[in-house]
Amino acid sequence: MGIMFKNKLNLHLSCSRRAEDYILKLTLSPNQTGIIYRVTAVLFAYGWDIKEANFETLDGIVKDVFIIQNTAGQEMTDLALQKIQSDLYELFFQDLAVIDYLERFSIPPAIKKDNKPPVVHIFNPKTVDSTVLDVRTSDRPGLLFEISQLLYLLDVDIVSVVARTEDGNVRDTFLLRKNESEQLDEETMQKITEGLLKFL
Repeated sequence: MGIMFKNKLNLHLSCSRRAEDYILKLTLSPNQTGIIYRVTAVLFAYGWDIKEANFETLDGIVKDVFIIQNTAGQEMTDLALQKIQSDLYELFFQDLAVIDYLERFSIPPAIKKDNKPPVVHIFNPKTVDSTVLDVRTSDRPGLLFEISQLLYLLDVDIVSVVARTEDGNVRDTFLLRKNESEQLDEETMQKITEGLLKFL
């Protein structure tokens, strides 16, 4: 059974159970910079690990779908979803900065599970007007948040993302742009690669 919230500022959130995890759906309009960064920050802060994610924007409407599982085995209750809704409202519509938001929580530093080297591949294909970023590494809570944070700080727009986790490994594929219409330049792609390799 889904839990749904809606307000006049066009933020819509719903959640339903699926076996041992949950399907969380978010619709937001109009599109804003840093949406994925802010949503993943809230989920990370409340201990929700993102197992799969699909993001897309069409005609200014953002539709995000997350498959999530709580790292402490907690259930998604009405109250828990209301807290997520309230926090997202502050981040989207009340100018609360993510760095200030995360100070409300005691979040331990991320720990790598193993020494398996990550794979980062970023390139500009001729077939689309976006830059492709493909990341393969060991999964851990907050990983998608860390990646989206780096992209946000480099002023890179995430057009879409497909995230998959299997057997403890993650593959995240991003479509990226600069200034909403341009592929990334070599300097920016290099900064992304160097930044990712520092924490993956």
